[in-house]
Amino acid sequence: MSFRRTYRPVLILISAVIIATACTEPIDIELDSTYQRLVVEGYVNTDSIKHYVILSVTSDYFFNEASPRLSDAFVELSFEGESMQLIENDAVPGLYEAPYAFRGVIGSTYDLDISQLDINQDGVEDRYYASSTMPGGTELEYIELKYYPTAVATGYAVFMYAFHPPEQRDWFGFKLFKNGVPLSNSLEDYSVLSDDIFDDGYLPGLPVGFLSDDETEQAVHPGDTVTFELNCIDEAYYNFVSGAQLEIVGYNPLFSGPSANVASNLSDGAFGIFAAYSIQRTFVVAD
Repeated sequence: MSFRRTYRPVLILISAVIIATACTEPIDIELDSTYQRLVVEGYVNTDSIKHYVILSVTSDYFFNEASPRLSDAFVELSFEGESMQLIENDAVPGLYEAPYAFRGVIGSTYDLDISQLDINQDGVEDRYYASSTMPGGTELEYIELKYYPTAVATGYAVFMYAFHPPEQRDWFGFKLFKNGVPLSNSLEDYSVLSDDIFDDGYLPGLPVGFLSDDETEQAVHPGDTVTFELNCIDEAYYNFVSGAQLEIVGYNPLFSGPSANVASNLSDGAFGIFAAYSIQRTFVVAD
């Protein structure tokens, strides 16, 4: 019996063990601290509420707590010739609210001005700006539930019917509620869509969600009310959500380009988003 035939399988086995051992050896990665940056989350919509802005600062990668909230800033919202100072909530640091409830207006531009800060603690006051014009024009008509008992999953698919002006460029966000409880209450679950895929102005049964029988909070029974919320959003908000979701779920294929900072419409290197968007809702009661 030759040497090659006798020992080749053994050499392959030894090589595999060595490679497996090498792959599981711990590697320490040094991630240095960097300077802090402002993080903004702020919205104005067509609901009659006290619209708000949340301010925080970035933290190190291995910081195992929520990002620190930022207090004592001056936050001003301007629109239609009016300016108002947002007041920090006494019970929630970093949450700045409008002094009274109001409805945003489609077509109006909302300007956010944040000052009286020194994020990098260099003794120089920092100031940040953002602006968003509230889009609208798409008319939500109704939604329809269709039950699909398939081998893969069973549940109700939700279809939206709406008119979309064909000459208008739009971006959309979708939210679902069951019996008043939101099913899209995180950024990861918030669905956004560009109108690039539409050929004309009518959306005849666009699929906007699936309510699985296997998920207790989603499962629909006779008498349950399913509410659909259509948000008309601007391009900046669409890009922010799309980029953030890509960072959350990871890149595919595995060896694609490196991660990058999520797109923001804030000035001077701040992260986050300030968005004005319009809201339409409709509902259906399950049979």
